[in-house]
Amino acid sequence: MPRLKKQISEYAVRALMQTDKALKKKIIILDIEELSFIPYIYPVYRKLKEKTDKISYYISTHYIGHESLKIFEIPVKKQFGVKLSRKLNTADIFLSPHIYGVGSKETMKIHINHNQPVKYESYQKEDFVNFDIHFLTSPLHKEQTDNTIIKYELEDRKIRLFEIGYPKSDELLNGKYKREDELMKLKLNPEFKTVLYAPSWDEGLSLRTKGEEIISEILKLKNINLIVKLHPISYCPENGPNYIFYTGGINWKEKLKKFEAFSNFRHAPLNSIDPLLSAADILVTDLSSVALEFIILDKPVIYIDCPEFFEKTLKNIYSGFGDTNEEMVKNDPKANAGRHTGNVVYNLEELNNTIINCLNNPGENSNKRQELSKKLIYNPGKSAEAAADKIIELLNIQPKAA
Repeated sequence: MPRLKKQISEYAVRALMQTDKALKKKIIILDIEELSFIPYIYPVYRKLKEKTDKISYYISTHYIGHESLKIFEIPVKKQFGVKLSRKLNTADIFLSPHIYGVGSKETMKIHINHNQPVKYESYQKEDFVNFDIHFLTSPLHKEQTDNTIIKYELEDRKIRLFEIGYPKSDELLNGKYKREDELMKLKLNPEFKTVLYAPSWDEGLSLRTKGEEIISEILKLKNINLIVKLHPISYCPENGPNYIFYTGGINWKEKLKKFEAFSNFRHAPLNSIDPLLSAADILVTDLSSVALEFIILDKPVIYIDCPEFFEKTLKNIYSGFGDTNEEMVKNDPKANAGRHTGNVVYNLEELNNTIINCLNNPGENSNKRQELSKKLIYNPGKSAEAAADKIIELLNIQPKAA
């Protein structure tokens, strides 16, 4: 792995921020602890840059100077380790797609979700209250958040909630990606139906327990493309501090190379998942929030049942809520990633027949998907703009003239 830049000193960062303040600039810290958070925060940053030149941006990350961060055009001298954010009280906003992000007490802290709402009530109180403001993705997310506030008895905290949407999906919902074009880019046959396997990362879910078996099983089908796109955090760099936790200690890029001999197989680790959602006819997953993104497109989802997750991992995720149980997480739309709208596979021997059935009957369960979709997004296609407008309002600055 390439060596990353050394951390800049706290003194140097404070000096830069003082200079920005002297120039009448507002300061926003973009919390990109893991590189996988970039797609959730970059669209908002881009809209802000279009609308105002009165903001100076900094990045908190484990990966100072990483190639992936160049998209922000923020110099390395304005990038620093994540722990420093909590000391930098000069910043006006700490914007984080990570519920564990921590900004200064004096700074306005905004949480912008890095997924569609699943894992209902899994936020611990001490993390949730780190944020003054939550940008909500959807009515479903609002329902979750309202209930979290009530359960933790936080009504007096005056935590502010704003109906923003899901900026990552703007381009997908605006029709930027075309199925045939995306398959051609991957050198896959656009005449074949396409299956996308996109599991979540948690211990006990399908990738770690039977991911290779799932891929092998799907590849038995004839005239089918198979694209594999893991949860972004499953590609956590080996030199990252959370590598073992997020990946199980497995380099999945290397692990899946053995399937590259199949001409109809593509592992797409570096791709945004949005073009792949457009290219796919069916999604195979487990408890990943990507299922909700696919449901918005009204396309079939197949869920791999993962008993090990429900028996072992679930109690750790929901440790703050004693009344959250397996049946609730499987069946409640606030928690189940849309499982009630799709087909659940309990035995891998059933998987390929389920895929064929879904391909032959794509309209099955469409009414359920469309009903859930009504609760899945605010400001579709314009969420980044809504987020940028709200941030400009909160900073009390004037946008550029239209």
